[in-house]
Amino acid sequence: MPDRRVTVWLVELVAAFRAEGPRSDDEGAASDAGFEARLAALVARGRAAYPELELDGVAFVRFLARAVARGGSEAPASLDALEIDDLYLACACAAGVGGAAERFEQRCGARLGVVLATVAKSPDLRAEVGQRVRDALLVGTAGEGPKIANYGGVGALDRWVAVVAQRQAASLLRHEESEQRAREGAAVEAAVTAAAAPEIVYAKQRYRVEFERAMTDALAVLGERERLLLRLHLVSGFSADRIGKMYGVSQPTASRWLKSARETVSDEVTRLLGERLHASKGELASLAGLVASQIEVSISRLLGPPEGPG
Repeated sequence: MPDRRVTVWLVELVAAFRAEGPRSDDEGAASDAGFEARLAALVARGRAAYPELELDGVAFVRFLARAVARGGSEAPASLDALEIDDLYLACACAAGVGGAAERFEQRCGARLGVVLATVAKSPDLRAEVGQRVRDALLVGTAGEGPKIANYGGVGALDRWVAVVAQRQAASLLRHEESEQRAREGAAVEAAVTAAAAPEIVYAKQRYRVEFERAMTDALAVLGERERLLLRLHLVSGFSADRIGKMYGVSQPTASRWLKSARETVSDEVTRLLGERLHASKGELASLAGLVASQIEVSISRLLGPPEGPG
C-alpha cells in the first residue's frame, strides 16, 4: 500500500472512531499520530487472529467505537481493556463476512451447547432452540439486527454469548409453552362447550362480554399470593405438591389454598354477573353453571397471556 494511501487510511480510522465513539472534552486527543497508529495496530491484531475473514478495517473501528460508547468509557484509555480479537469476530459476524459464522461456532459453539443442554432436555427441542438462538445472534429479524452487534468486548465473547443465549432460549421456550397452553386451553374450552347443557351454552353466548369483564374484576379482588398460586398451577402447570414445596407447606395445604382462590373467583364472578345483569333466579342458575364450566380456562387465559420471544 503506497504511503499516501496509508496516510489516508489512518485518517479514515480516526474519523470513523470519532464519528461513532464517545465524545471527549479533548477532541484533538483522538486525532494525533499516536492514536492513528494505535487503531491501525488494533485492526492488525484482529486480522492476525482471523486472517481469513475479509473485514474492512474502517468498519471494524466503527464497531469498536460503538462498543466503547455503549460502555460509557473514555475513548483511548478503555481500548486496552477490551477483547479485541473477539470484537473483530463479532464485527465480522454482524457484517455477514464469509466464514465468520464458522469461526463463531468454533469460538462459542461448545459453551453454547452447554447452555442449551441446561434449558432443553430433548435433543430435538435442543436442536430447534439452538438454531433459533443462533439465528437471533447472527442473523436477526426484520425488526432487529443480529444480537451479536451488541457485544461490547467486555469479557470473552463465548461467555457473553452464553448469557444472551440463556435469556433467548428461556424466552423462546416460555413463548412455546404459552402457545401450547393457549392451544390446549382453546381445545378444553371447545370440549367443555360441546359437552355443556344447552342452557349453559346459551348463557355463554349471550353473556360472553359480561363474563370476561366480571372474571377480570374478580381476579383483581384476589391477593397477590392467590393470583400467583393460580398462575403457577393453571398457567405454568405446577402441581399442588410442587407449589407446597415452594412455600414450605404440605400438599394438602397448597391444595386448600388453590381451592379457596378458585372459589373466591367463582363466587365473585357469579355475584358480579347477577348484580350487573339483574338476573332472575333461573338465569342465576345458568350463570353459575357457566362460571363453573369456564373458570379454569378463563383464569388461565387472563393470568397467562402468550409472551413474545423478544
